[in-house]
Amino acid sequence: MALEAGRWYPFGVHPVLIALADVGPGIQLEEGLTLAGMPATWDASFADGPRGGGTPTVVLVDADHLGGRLTEIAVAWRDQVWVPGVVAIGNSEAARAQAPHAKVTLVSSTASIQTVIAAIREAAKLRLASGMRWAVLRAAVKLPPIDDTPAAWQATLVAARTVDIDTARTALRWHANHYVTPTARLDALREDRLLTVPELAVAAQIDGTLTLQSVLAAGPLDSMQAARLLWTLTSIGALELTPEVRDIATPPRRKLHELRAHLRARAARLERSTFYDVLETTPLAEYPEIEASYRLVALRFAPQVISVFDLADLAGTVQPMWDLVEKARGVLLDHAQRGRYHDWLRSKLPELRSVWAVEASNAASAIAAFARGQRALGDGDVHKAMSELATACRHHPGHPDYEANLAWARYRVQVASGRDRVEAATAERTLIETSILGCRPWPRALVALALLCLAAGDADSARWHLHVALSVDPSVPAAAQLAQRLGMRR
Repeated sequence: MALEAGRWYPFGVHPVLIALADVGPGIQLEEGLTLAGMPATWDASFADGPRGGGTPTVVLVDADHLGGRLTEIAVAWRDQVWVPGVVAIGNSEAARAQAPHAKVTLVSSTASIQTVIAAIREAAKLRLASGMRWAVLRAAVKLPPIDDTPAAWQATLVAARTVDIDTARTALRWHANHYVTPTARLDALREDRLLTVPELAVAAQIDGTLTLQSVLAAGPLDSMQAARLLWTLTSIGALELTPEVRDIATPPRRKLHELRAHLRARAARLERSTFYDVLETTPLAEYPEIEASYRLVALRFAPQVISVFDLADLAGTVQPMWDLVEKARGVLLDHAQRGRYHDWLRSKLPELRSVWAVEASNAASAIAAFARGQRALGDGDVHKAMSELATACRHHPGHPDYEANLAWARYRVQVASGRDRVEAATAERTLIETSILGCRPWPRALVALALLCLAAGDADSARWHLHVALSVDPSVPAAAQLAQRLGMRR
């Protein structure tokens, strides 16, 4: 390659590698850039990614040639120790689809040379903000490439405290609503006493339940210092930024993870639904049942309950969903409004999706069958229990208590017939988890789910679901008995 490593170029002039597969556009771009005073070399051997040799400031990649590999190859270029900027050249549908994921500017192959030069200069300017990795960090703080070892951390951290703030802000901009989670390396930095007291205070707040923008605003560092710190720690690998809660290793993370899943599922459930689905109660419900349902929905979805969580992109869904709960309660508690709503519902029900707007006779039959099924389970007659619970589900399909207890009875029948316990429990557990997602807490369903988690070998999840069940209704006998068996404190 003709570009010389270490050669000085005038300010605003960037050595460019044109990694296009076809000779025609490659030579044309080379000539145009050279005439404009920008050193450029076309070399088709780089069309499929870096292969050693030369240190261009910017690489023009062939988006049409790479197609679905554009993101992969862009990352490969940015992983080079000199961290080149990347510009994509192409016109295809695949190129347009891939460019945002690859975080590259896509320039048409028929664009003017001035447009290409503008994209090159922008890529050169932002090349050190294209990602947060050790090699990029070292380049951004103007330190030579070196292996990522504990011996190199202190000098790198010190230099990073004065890095160009635009580099840190631009790199972090993509992750404003991402959750910040500490890794084992953050503990290592603490143990080696490489962080200042204010930096330690920021780090102490990071537990995987706060988004980047929340951590930046929390203090005690000002926003610029905090941005530099979070950019540095992420580049070193002491933090991870993820669009969803990274794992459920701690109770706060698990609770946030589940709440986000419930909010998404509830939005889907309530689309074209009824007021009975909003409160998860049947047309048989009178004042006490409606108020009880309202309180249970509030335990999970009321804004005052949810406000303590950093919901990131889902925060805007909370109030509209709750407004619908309040409206449903108001209509169903007012006899005149409820009557008019039933008149409307009779004509519109075929167009709606509903679990709860069942015929009163079906709801009553389901309640009776469920009670018989529960008694049969208590008596140890699992075949009769499964039959009665299946009847309840036929009369009222989708009811969390009915579906969950049917899954538990079905598991017991399958195991009695010789099926592997873990395999059967895992399959039935998945069905229950799907059936209760987006719903208010249903203690008896959670007990059945806890039993299946325990049968599948997941005692931690069993304890978690029992804790939720008992926090809603401490009087559920089966929950209390199982909690005692698992050594849970109440």
